[in-house]
Amino acid sequence: MTAKMITANGIEQCYETTGPEGAPWVTLVHGSGDNRNGWWLQVPALAESFRVLTYDVRGHGDTETPEDDSLSQKTFVDDLAALLDGLGIERTALIGYSMGGGIVRNFAATHPNRVWGAVISNGGRLDPPPPANEEEARAAQAMREERMAGIRAGGMDFVFEGWREQVYTPEFLVARPETVEAHYAVTTANDPEKYVRVMAGMGGQSGVDVANITSPTLIIVGAGDQYTGPEAAQALAEAMTGTQAGVEVFPTRHGTPFERHEEYNRTLLDFLNQNKPTN
Repeated sequence: MTAKMITANGIEQCYETTGPEGAPWVTLVHGSGDNRNGWWLQVPALAESFRVLTYDVRGHGDTETPEDDSLSQKTFVDDLAALLDGLGIERTALIGYSMGGGIVRNFAATHPNRVWGAVISNGGRLDPPPPANEEEARAAQAMREERMAGIRAGGMDFVFEGWREQVYTPEFLVARPETVEAHYAVTTANDPEKYVRVMAGMGGQSGVDVANITSPTLIIVGAGDQYTGPEAAQALAEAMTGTQAGVEVFPTRHGTPFERHEEYNRTLLDFLNQNKPTN
């Protein structure tokens, strides 16, 4: 694949496409701290049967990331909608990991007619409640500022080392260091200043109603995921009253696409093949 740039939603977005021309589109939305290359274990399998789009979410990879105090979760949805428009993609399946799962959730709720299938992987839970009072709000802001200072001081190494044990099980860290190192290379290829600029927009309230999601939906979660566990996944599925969402639990922590990629890919392909459009 060769990376290309396109102006969409007022910024230069970096993307790649692969797979057979004319096949149904599948768009992959990476996690926080990753970039389009974070799907290296999935793209070859998916591209055998589908036209695959990967892109760098704002704040990651080579996508332009201007300073903008008004960023919100809606910004990421608007970026993706504009990217699809620019590429002439009317409908696509969406697969999102971690932060990307939230973007998929929000996009599918905002643009239901453009999504023929949605996979929300290890992320995309229901919105957390807003701070109960000013004290909680100040504490949350202080934690965010502390993390931003840590990233500015330690770079993307600080990011990766901060969640290595949450992403991978201890057994996998020992057994498959090459996969962990490849993931490390993806994360540390990002510009820490660009990443810091969008951190505030990743959290907070999404403002979407997941009952608006109408496409077939699969929620994937790790049994030991400390970020978005099985209970949160089930609560999200039950709130999707516009569709019947399935929940698949893997014996992993947060990093299901990396740690169980072969089984994960089979699960994706089964879902996509069962739901792909016929025209």
